[in-house]
Amino acid sequence: MLSIRGVTKRYGSRVTALDGVSMALDAGKVTAVIGANGAGKTTLIKCIVGLVRFEGEITVGGKNVAKDGRGVRRLIGYMPQDPAFHSDLSVRETAAFYADLKSAPLVRARELVESVGLAAHEEKKVGELSGGMRQRLALAVTLLADPPLLVLDEPASGLDITARLELRKLVQDQRKEGKSILLSTHWLEDVPYVADDALVLNEGKTVFLGPATELAGAAAPSSRLFLRLNGQVAEAAPLIKGLTNGAVEDTGDWLVVSCPATRKARIVEALVGAGIGILDFRVEEAPVDAAILDLQKQAGGKR
Repeated sequence: MLSIRGVTKRYGSRVTALDGVSMALDAGKVTAVIGANGAGKTTLIKCIVGLVRFEGEITVGGKNVAKDGRGVRRLIGYMPQDPAFHSDLSVRETAAFYADLKSAPLVRARELVESVGLAAHEEKKVGELSGGMRQRLALAVTLLADPPLLVLDEPASGLDITARLELRKLVQDQRKEGKSILLSTHWLEDVPYVADDALVLNEGKTVFLGPATELAGAAAPSSRLFLRLNGQVAEAAPLIKGLTNGAVEDTGDWLVVSCPATRKARIVEALVGAGIGILDFRVEEAPVDAAILDLQKQAGGKR
């Protein structure tokens, strides 16, 4: 459905936003494009939808983006990072407005509003919607013309964990419908649950391309787990150290544990199982930059 071969995008003589990026996305599959801010994710998406010129070749459904941009865009449902809706229009009016722009039947707009879970909110103004609801509406608009390829730019940006879980389900539902999906994200921990493959970019270059399950093992994001315990730090510290190679720091109020993100739940389970009371806890996830740096080190420092 989507083929990208040796795509390079330069801005002037000094800035190379993309450097020889290649990948392929088959029908009915999901590929996640991962990277920190400035890695080249949005630039790649702009190349795919024909918004900027580039070197190399991109085809969608066999159509060449550079030669038949209009034909390609008919095959793509593009959801930008910050959808620009009119805040004073209702959900129903917004869906109807975009249905008219895309020459889609009004009944389809109504069906999509219902399918993304907004039927009970169709008279609510867009300006009153939560971030998760706005993303649902954006997806409904993206699907109006029933495109075979969905291109989603940071769809989880600014969403809380509940909204991110809802978004995961929406993506999975569209895959079941046979859609091909390319989505950019900086949430590494979401990738194995939504994507078949992953492309990791750093400074415009590919540092990983392969199955999402392999990425989860190669670049497991790290976390800092803050635990407020019921006066049992002395018992908890050695138990935690047996579960992770990370640092365990006693700050007086909190026990701070550095660990792989996949070990957080195991540590909490072990403490509870040992009868150690947890009064409070919170988690800080490491930025995606750290995991990408680990990938580069594993690749021998190649950039």
